[in-house]
Amino acid sequence: MVVTQFGPSEVLQPQEMPRPRPGPEDLLIEVHAAGVNPVDFKIRRGAFREGRALPFIPGYDVSGLVREMGSAARGFEIGDPVYALPSIIRNGADAEYVCVDARTAAHKPASLDHIQSAALPLVTLTAWEALLLRAQIQKGEAILIHAGGGGVGHIAIQLAKLHGCRVLATASRDESIKLCHRLGADVVIHYSEEDFVQRVEKETGGSGCPTVLDGVGGETFERSLDCLAVNGRLITIVGTPSANITRKLFRKNATLHFEFVGAPTVYGVDLERQGEILRSVSKLVDEGKLKPHVSRVFALDELAEAHRLMESGHVTGKIVVQVKP
Repeated sequence: MVVTQFGPSEVLQPQEMPRPRPGPEDLLIEVHAAGVNPVDFKIRRGAFREGRALPFIPGYDVSGLVREMGSAARGFEIGDPVYALPSIIRNGADAEYVCVDARTAAHKPASLDHIQSAALPLVTLTAWEALLLRAQIQKGEAILIHAGGGGVGHIAIQLAKLHGCRVLATASRDESIKLCHRLGADVVIHYSEEDFVQRVEKETGGSGCPTVLDGVGGETFERSLDCLAVNGRLITIVGTPSANITRKLFRKNATLHFEFVGAPTVYGVDLERQGEILRSVSKLVDEGKLKPHVSRVFALDELAEAHRLMESGHVTGKIVVQVKP
């Protein structure tokens, strides 16, 4: 499935494309399943369009089998089941084959099928980097996770609980609220029925949360500044500018972090780190400590419908496209 021009979901069309040829560091993966994320429809609409030739293949989660290896690729063999986050500036995984840098890939969790594995790379790398590398969360800390029932949020809840944090999550739909509770969130705030800033103040005795993870942006991002503890860390994956940011951060001696999970493959830095994280994720999954939630599975020719559902904002956990039955 290719993006024929930048625009609405109707620009997604089936098309024959040449089989990709792996570069020296690449794995050629036979795609069995591909995850769908907000970045997919943002790129389809025109984000990161500079220098991108049309048509191009979207899809920035993959689980499948290694079919070819570049001359410098190490750590894998032909036929290995793997998963990865394809680069957002290369053709993606909504196709029969995709090339990814071997340094960013890992053997998929043995306990999961390809559909479940394809739900993990992008959101888990995002949550891991945000909480463990940026915020450096500590045992006993309170953490506020916005959109707890979403892709990044539902993984972030699990990682925070694994590190001994007290988790406050926001959600609005019954399905998302139930998922947050099931994953171990200590407090779930129905943000359309109560003010999350006031609830956080109440739950923390007025001290706020040392860490806030924002996956919503806009007003939620700005009001999250009021939820921060002194010396707190606000991490956003969608942050929007606000005239109040620096003033509020300064008053609390707090820090703002941006998490762009695509940076390593866009800029060619820290590529090995993503492979290392995914190897750790596979271990946690196979030990029963981490689990993706897949709410819908679409066929490849239903990709436009999957994009429309993602754009609606009414997705719990992850959407996955099954490429190979």
